[in-house]
Amino acid sequence: MRSSGSPQSILGLFGGPGFLLVCLLIVFIAGAIAYLALSGGRGSAGSATINLPGGAVPQARQPASTGGGAQLQSMPAAPVAKENSVGFAIEEDLSPTELLAKYPPDPGAALAEGDGSLPAWQRFGRQSTVSPQAPRVALLITGLGRNRVDTVRAITGSPPETSLSFAADTPDLSAWTAAARAFGHEAFLDLPLDQPASGLAAGRAPEENRRRLDEMLARAPMVAGIAVSGSEPFLADAAALQPILAHARDLGLAVIGLPVTAPLTLAADETIVSDATQTAIGRSIETVMGLAQRRGAALGVVDSTSAATLFPAWRRALVGRDEISLVPATALVEE
Repeated sequence: MRSSGSPQSILGLFGGPGFLLVCLLIVFIAGAIAYLALSGGRGSAGSATINLPGGAVPQARQPASTGGGAQLQSMPAAPVAKENSVGFAIEEDLSPTELLAKYPPDPGAALAEGDGSLPAWQRFGRQSTVSPQAPRVALLITGLGRNRVDTVRAITGSPPETSLSFAADTPDLSAWTAAARAFGHEAFLDLPLDQPASGLAAGRAPEENRRRLDEMLARAPMVAGIAVSGSEPFLADAAALQPILAHARDLGLAVIGLPVTAPLTLAADETIVSDATQTAIGRSIETVMGLAQRRGAALGVVDSTSAATLFPAWRRALVGRDEISLVPATALVEE
């Protein structure tokens, strides 16, 4: 005998609250399966990823953010300074300001100023780590500043151990010496003797010669010394020459080029004149290296117009002479 009431399904679910619960569960599962099938899964940054057996899951690279929208990153600057300072000579007609702006040197290559208590030749000179017992050669290029192409070539194409000397009447003299130091070179000032119009003269009172020297030095701050050139009469006139040497010593300046023996004074062992031939430059370099091997040190003074072929000749002569080191001129100075 049946009881009255609505019919019941198996497990008593059809027609009741349980039936509705089962239907909702089936719909949820089916929806989830469909979603995963369509999307293939999502990575952490919203990009689709597919996991392969044994493979790593690629991660999307997050864009850099600095508190706003995405920023474009500039390409790194070409490392010109180091290459330029040791052998890549720039041959362009540039002012010192244009040189530093167009070919900025590595800040680490700049020649730093020494302690203020040191004399000028040490304070503004380039220190050398080469042992005084090793054969050493110093090269000083003079006459820079008058021809901008020659000057840019010397600053950028010479090893930083090369000393550079600038003509006293150079336009932008202080800017050129600063550019030389930015590329690692110690700087000197050309001191013309027996040139009444622009330099020092033997017939002039010592006080006037000193005053003129001070005026030239004021235009060339941070020089380590002076490179002297002049005629035999001035050099033979002790009354004219000695006050200049004494004044230079009082200022702590090295004096390069005088054939005399005195504190802070260096004589040139070899001079390469203007517009010298490659053959002559090669012979002079061989002479300087031979002196360095025999005596331990030698100094070569080179006119700026001949400096273009100086270092190719230096590299050729250095083959088989690895024991010879190039040092700044101040490294050969004796007090």
